[in-house]
Amino acid sequence: MAGSGKGKEPAAAPASTPLPSSSREVGNYALGQELGSGAYGRVFKGASRKTGQVVAVKEARRRAEGIKEWHLMSKVAGHPHVVQAIALEERRTHVFYVLEFAAGGDLLSYATRRGFRLPEEKVQAITRQIVAALLHINARGVAHFDIKPGNVLFKDAEHSHVLLADFGAAEVLGKPDRLFTRPAGTVPYMAPEVLRCCPGAEDAAECPRRRGFSKLADNWSLGALVYHLLHGHLPFAVHEDELSAPTQYARAQLEAILARPSLFAEDTQQSRCSKEARDFISRLLQVNPARRMTLEEALEHPWLESARAGKHGLDDPAGGSSSAQGGKRPRLG
Repeated sequence: MAGSGKGKEPAAAPASTPLPSSSREVGNYALGQELGSGAYGRVFKGASRKTGQVVAVKEARRRAEGIKEWHLMSKVAGHPHVVQAIALEERRTHVFYVLEFAAGGDLLSYATRRGFRLPEEKVQAITRQIVAALLHINARGVAHFDIKPGNVLFKDAEHSHVLLADFGAAEVLGKPDRLFTRPAGTVPYMAPEVLRCCPGAEDAAECPRRRGFSKLADNWSLGALVYHLLHGHLPFAVHEDELSAPTQYARAQLEAILARPSLFAEDTQQSRCSKEARDFISRLLQVNPARRMTLEEALEHPWLESARAGKHGLDDPAGGSSSAQGGKRPRLG
């Protein structure tokens, strides 16, 4: 878990060191510049030695977790708004996997350059594509559990085609009533039922009645993301650097949520977004998951209906290719 009430998403990993020369290639792919790093490893820009295809190559330091993420990405393959997994190479202590390259970078960088205040029409288009991706992965039996700007990519340099990425926190849904209890995600975007599973927050106010969280946690995170993009700040801001211990962060975030039951009651006149956008966000940011708007309802909400025409792959939001890879691992080389 990472993040701050100010919307930053600092890398959890220490400063990276160059790969040894023997590791500058993975299978048939040559590695170029490092694009980013995090708790689980690094991401490089790469290119196929055979075709010249530009790709992203992710190094997962934790081998078992890397293989799990690869399996989940393969399970949800075949949708225009989910980053495509291309190939995998296993090594003794870690794994590399080759992914679709996103020429436009991530939404965090894009929004930060614009002061985290995007035009409402742009946020509508981005949101509709994220909803399409979430509907697809749910249909394939997967929940993401880490929806945030840093995990949303732009496939194109024009920043119009969105890709959902980074399945490191994702889980297989299994039975419809299955609840998860291991915290997952990034604190400022976490649903209250996820926060309550975090160390230090277990004995906070009774919210929800039953401990654990479901795929509806992603819906809350989506609402927090949309609010952030439209207003330039998070809906329930907690400044991590003002807390005396890291374990207080989740509890402070949960308490901030519970202390503000009506999100727009105080600032309706000052809100930068439309009445429809406020309604959309409010229906997602419901503390009780049973009252939270579903993805199907979100797609039919008037705020997103007006963004339907002319967007990438949106006429069939849960569709895409029906040919899933089903966890098979194409080999490199």
